[in-house]
Amino acid sequence: MRKIIVFENVTLEGFMSGPNGEFDWAIQDDEITQNSRDGNYSVDMFLFGRVTYDIMASFWPTPVAQSINPVFANALNNAPKIVFSRTLAKADWQNTRVVKELTKEEILALKQEPGKNMMIFGSGTLVEQLTNLGLIDEYDLMVNPILLGKGKPLFQGINDRLKLKLANTKTFNNGVVLLQYQSV
Repeated sequence: MRKIIVFENVTLEGFMSGPNGEFDWAIQDDEITQNSRDGNYSVDMFLFGRVTYDIMASFWPTPVAQSINPVFANALNNAPKIVFSRTLAKADWQNTRVVKELTKEEILALKQEPGKNMMIFGSGTLVEQLTNLGLIDEYDLMVNPILLGKGKPLFQGINDRLKLKLANTKTFNNGVVLLQYQSV
């Protein structure tokens, strides 16, 4: 069965963005980029909420993105993507399908389809909804050595306690720590 993996950059206090959606604090250097290229992720589909979709779709198909990280740009551009949105009429980014209503049954059906795992970047509301439905299999958190004081928490609106198992850690020279947790 396919897994859903959440991959998020967070601050030390657990914010996924600043109070106005700022993401300029996340460290992206050669070591982090190399880790994403070498990553042991077996992923062939990406899931997004509308806000993150808009950000990703405006950047990753561009020549600038291709020059910065061609491996990641090609993976994102060529893989199937699903954006969950009640307001988005159509998606212009290649290989993207819009789903108006997120249901547990639809996600379970996606997990049963043949293929590799699915990954979520950003998309805090989607992470919240899927966590509350018990459908996230792994949380990979890139904890950045910064405190913002204010921001959008990653795990806002979680209804119940969720026990996780630490599966792996990796420390980068820049102070970022990757924590990989699996749902128990």
